[in-house]
Amino acid sequence: MSVERLVANLVRVACEDLDGARLLARGNNRNAIYLCEQAAEKLIRAVLSSEAQHGGIRHQLDEMVDLVPDENPLKPILRDIEYLAAYATTYRYPTAAGRIKAAPAPEDLERAIERVASALEALVEAFDIDLAQRDAPAAKSSKGGPCRRSQSRSASYWVL
Repeated sequence: MSVERLVANLVRVACEDLDGARLLARGNNRNAIYLCEQAAEKLIRAVLSSEAQHGGIRHQLDEMVDLVPDENPLKPILRDIEYLAAYATTYRYPTAAGRIKAAPAPEDLERAIERVASALEALVEAFDIDLAQRDAPAAKSSKGGPCRRSQSRSASYWVL
């Protein structure tokens, strides 16, 4: 399996999930936050894949982010979206008592969408992914080594 293709396609599917979240948000559909969480989860899995790590089968985003080495400059961006784990299952089903949990306030949903969009943009840049090229591998990935901060003074310069 090509790590470069896996990373790129996880990001592409995350982009589609995020587009779906935006569409559902416009219609005040409670599933918008679930799709936002799914996008966040795929982005975290993409970074883990680039680090030759597997995130497991659970939706514990914080535990998944813990697996990303601290030297990876994408880790803080992932930390910013790990809170969305609560929406992986909580909003999909009624409670045992049959209640339906209220959807997040529109401003909270918008903030979540913006955070995931920022993370997505960071991954597209870091891995040089062409979102329009279906199934094409990322131009950068773990082949040249995982994503790390450069030793230069510029904190925003990443090397792969």
